[in-house]
Amino acid sequence: MTTGPLLSASHLGYAFAGAVRAIGDLSFDLQRGEILSIVGPSGCGKSTLLRLISELSEPTNGSITRNFQGAERHGCSMVFQEDTLLPWLTVEENVGLYYRFNRKRRESGAKAHVLNLLKMVKLQDFAGFYPYQLSGGMRRRVAILAAIAPQPELLLLDEPFSALDEPTRIELHSDLHMLLKRMEIGAILVTHDLSEAAALSDRILILSKAPAKIVKQVEVPFGPERNMYDLRERDDFLKMYSQLWHSLKEQISWQN
Repeated sequence: MTTGPLLSASHLGYAFAGAVRAIGDLSFDLQRGEILSIVGPSGCGKSTLLRLISELSEPTNGSITRNFQGAERHGCSMVFQEDTLLPWLTVEENVGLYYRFNRKRRESGAKAHVLNLLKMVKLQDFAGFYPYQLSGGMRRRVAILAAIAPQPELLLLDEPFSALDEPTRIELHSDLHMLLKRMEIGAILVTHDLSEAAALSDRILILSKAPAKIVKQVEVPFGPERNMYDLRERDDFLKMYSQLWHSLKEQISWQN
């Protein structure tokens, strides 16, 4: 079994064409099964960082080491802001899409695995529905299940809940946190929502304005078992939110 961090970034930097630097110098580790949130001012390179981690872009300088085990689990999956469900496939077919292209995995209980995922988030009765028949929150659940179905070691989330209302977001936070912890999947969440970061994460990185660097690292003390519905009423949650906002406000004020 592979030991050490799941992912390590060392002096990571990225510049767009024309030498505009989005990321200055980032170094951090992600432990196996850890949920890490990235917050920072708009335009500070958060989504660019996910592109580097997922190998959709190459860093200008520095390096990323991905310590994936590889044999039994998929390496990395991603949930985007946009709705990426295929409208001509049912819920069950969207969630099981990975297995259409992996015959070996398809023959090893893929259908039962997909149906079990649907049951975990109470979507089993909608397995035969098409995306247009679902609410926005249900479509987001299906998109998350489609990314989790290959049992990745790392899940990347790029503001996946930004278009949803607050009650629906909290419901999805509860489902996502349960799935990640139960399946021992590491995750990196990019979000503008500080309450979302505090509710979901084990650790939060606050970035400066571009070119981004880490200005603060916050350990989240709420543990692996947490009630998303009650959490926002707790004094320690409200105190953490205030601390996060104070740190982020400094970066926003400096930016202006």
